[in-house]
Amino acid sequence: MSKPMCVSQVPIFSELNNEQLKEVHSTVNHRKFNAGDYLYMAEEMRDTLYVVHSGEVRVYRMSDDGDEQLLRILRNGDFTGEYALFGSTGKYANYAEVTKDARVCTIQKEDIQDLINRYPKIGLKIIESFAERLNESEAQTMGAATLSARDRLMDYIDKEKNNDIIELSMTKKNLASLLSMQPETLNRTFTRLEAEGVLEKMTHRKYRVL
Repeated sequence: MSKPMCVSQVPIFSELNNEQLKEVHSTVNHRKFNAGDYLYMAEEMRDTLYVVHSGEVRVYRMSDDGDEQLLRILRNGDFTGEYALFGSTGKYANYAEVTKDARVCTIQKEDIQDLINRYPKIGLKIIESFAERLNESEAQTMGAATLSARDRLMDYIDKEKNNDIIELSMTKKNLASLLSMQPETLNRTFTRLEAEGVLEKMTHRKYRVL
């Protein structure tokens, strides 16, 4: 795994030229994680930005009642840990669990902040990421509070479908957590949509939207 491959694929660095990318490359460290490992856990004191080069990582939070809420699945080019870089406590609020063996690039807080001081476009890109994730989180919370299981699933399908085909990018267990419902409820909802003629099942994870 080369540093250029790891960094150049990340959206927050997309507007840097080659010379500037080389500076970023010099700050990168590489780590390997096995499935079941954690990049970080809630309340840990960390100062690292994690960029997923390969594999898969799921980011989730735990409620006070012990219920798990999936926030996002990270794959090639996705990153996490940015909140800890700029928050006042320096603590992670969520968990980042490796679900498929992963190669991850890490950049320390001091290096990222130095890069932002010299190249403000990086900071703007991170702010854009904050805004996008905040909007996703608010929509997720609102949907869980106001929409039925059927409507939550249909909203997800409408956003993710491609040419009337929806191919699930995660397990149904993770999708159920993302949509704030029990796996049994998700399975019943898929079955209901098939019975209504809304979906046609093609494979275990692939459906045609009719």
